Amino acid sequence: MSVIDNRGSEHLIEINENGEIKYHECEDYADNAADRTVMENEHNNQVRRFARYHVYLERGYDTLNPSRNPDRIATAMLAVASFIPDQVRQHFGDTRQQLRSHVENSKPVVDEPRDARQADLRRVGQDIYLSSEKDFISSIEELTETDLYQQLEAAATTGASDGTQLNELQDTLAEMDVDFTESAAHFGDSLIEAVGPVGVRWEESQETDKDVTADSSQPLPDREPDARPQMIADFYDFDTIEGFQEDLVHHLRCQVRDCYIEMGIAPPEAFRVLGPGFYENIGWYRHHEFYPDYYNYHAEIDDWQEEHTPEGLLG
Repeated sequence: MSVIDNRGSEHLIEINENGEIKYHECEDYADNAADRTVMENEHNNQVRRFARYHVYLERGYDTLNPSRNPDRIATAMLAVASFIPDQVRQHFGDTRQQLRSHVENSKPVVDEPRDARQADLRRVGQDIYLSSEKDFISSIEELTETDLYQQLEAAATTGASDGTQLNELQDTLAEMDVDFTESAAHFGDSLIEAVGPVGVRWEESQETDKDVTADSSQPLPDREPDARPQMIADFYDFDTIEGFQEDLVHHLRCQVRDCYIEMGIAPPEAFRVLGPGFYENIGWYRHHEFYPDYYNYHAEIDDWQEEHTPEGLLG
């Protein structure tokens, strides 16, 4: 396939059904990565990510890393947004407690080594494994093309998980011929197969990360998670379970945004939001001028990369 990058350079690239790059050539850039600028290497990486995404969309091959698949992360976000407060406590109470222990004198779920406590930008989260019912997940992914995500986030923001938003969700699913026989309160649980134990990850050096994770109380699927929250305590200020739910939903929404931005294309309208998503992307946004500061809640963004986005993906 041929892909034009954001500088107007044409890349010829071939990818197999496993997402492996079999061939990649661009006459405008040096063949050796060491001979290219940081920006040139990132344009090459954007093209590779987009090519994998294109094959995933057009041919249905599983070419994306699960925790970098915007559809899967958006589905996890939808599940979390639909939870009532007790479900948030059940699934993600340990993440909330660990985050609170960073900013107040409360007991953490997992004790952090001294070098972790002294590190900047410790990431806290629990891996999310989606239901493996492929037809159901495929139908839910269609919701990413609606404004339902914004409505659900509004429900999480206000704590209004009293049925109003979820009844609308039921109606939408019924129109999509999705079998939705359980009560609305169990919708999120039907999407999520398992949630991993809380973990803390920190940067030991520029090349090395370390982590400490609580013991798992349940068996986990033998596969990569579908979403991996990386919440940084310094970036959040919540007092209630509803406030934590709002922040977790927004964080996942920002991860969806990052998936598109790092492919060099615009996110769907519902995901053009500001805030921290993937930890690795924060560094790129901070230190490389060819990316705006998408991680910064207060940034003024006038470029969502629409100019470089194929017309069929603008939304």
